[in-house]
Amino acid sequence: MAREICITNEFIERELPLAPPLYVSIYLMTKALESSDASVIAKRLNVLESDVLRAWQYWQERETVKTHDVPQTRIFMEQRPEYSMEELSEYMKHREMKALLQTAQKKLGKPLTQQDICMIYGLYDWLGFPLDVIEVLLSYCVSDGFKGMRYVEKVAMAWAEEGINTLEKAAQYIEMRKTGFHAIMRAFGQSGRMPVDGEEAYMRKWMKEYELPIDVIKMACERTVMQTGKVSFAYADSILRKWKQAGVKTQADIENLDRAFVAKKAVRSGETKPVAAASKQNRFINYSQRQWDFDKLEKLQREERDKW
Repeated sequence: MAREICITNEFIERELPLAPPLYVSIYLMTKALESSDASVIAKRLNVLESDVLRAWQYWQERETVKTHDVPQTRIFMEQRPEYSMEELSEYMKHREMKALLQTAQKKLGKPLTQQDICMIYGLYDWLGFPLDVIEVLLSYCVSDGFKGMRYVEKVAMAWAEEGINTLEKAAQYIEMRKTGFHAIMRAFGQSGRMPVDGEEAYMRKWMKEYELPIDVIKMACERTVMQTGKVSFAYADSILRKWKQAGVKTQADIENLDRAFVAKKAVRSGETKPVAAASKQNRFINYSQRQWDFDKLEKLQREERDKW
C-alpha cells in the first residue's frame, strides 16, 4: 500500500505558484522517498543530482517550509569537484547540457577537451549557475577577448561571490562593467587599457556602495587629473566620499556645492580685510602727533630779523 504524503493548504496556495515546477517535483519525491539521498531522487526523476541539491536549498530558504522537510546540505564547495569521464558522459545525455556544450564550443572556437567539459559542467553543478547564465557568461568573456576556460571559471567564481546567478543580475553586471567602467576609465584618460582588480574595486564601490551616477563619478575623476596631474583612484574616492556625505546626486548638486564654497571663501576674505586696514591705520595714522605754538615761532623769527 502506498504511503500517504501530507501537504498543507498553505503550501499549495502560497508555494506552488511561486516555485519552479522541477523544484515542486523534487520536493514531492523527497517526501515520498523519505531519508533518500540526492542521487536516488535524481535517478527517480531523471534529473541531475545538482538539480536536487538546488531544489533542497530553495525549499530550505522558504520561510513557510519547515527545514526538517528537506535534507540539510551544503551545495557550494571551496574547490571545483573533479568529474570522471563516466560522470560527464552521463550528464551529457541530458539535452540541455549537451546543447550548452555545443554552444560553448562555438563561442570558444575550438573543440572542447575533457578539462574544458569538466570546468563548464562545474559552472552548473558546482557554482549553481543556470544554463542560460552560463551562456551569457561565455559570451561576455569571449567579447572581452578571453577564450580560455580558466579565465571563464575565474570570472564565474567572482560572479558567484557577488550573487550574480540570474539573467537579470548578469545583464546589470555587464552593463555596469561595459558602460560604467569604460566611462570612468575614459574620464581618467585611460580608455586604452583594462582596469586592474584594485581599480575595479574602487569603481564598484562608487557605483554600488555610494550609489552615485556615472556623470558624477566622471566629474570627480576629471577633477582628480586636473588637480593632481595624474590618475589617482584614492584621490577620486576622497572627493566622491565627501560628495556622498553631502548628499550629491546630480551635477547640479555639485555646482551648488561649488558656489557655496566660493561664497564662503569670499566671506572669509572679506572678514580679514577690515582687520588689515585697521592695522594699517593704527600704524601710520593713529600716532601721537606733536603740538606746535605757531605764534611763538613767528615772534622768534621777527626777533632774529631785527638783530640783522
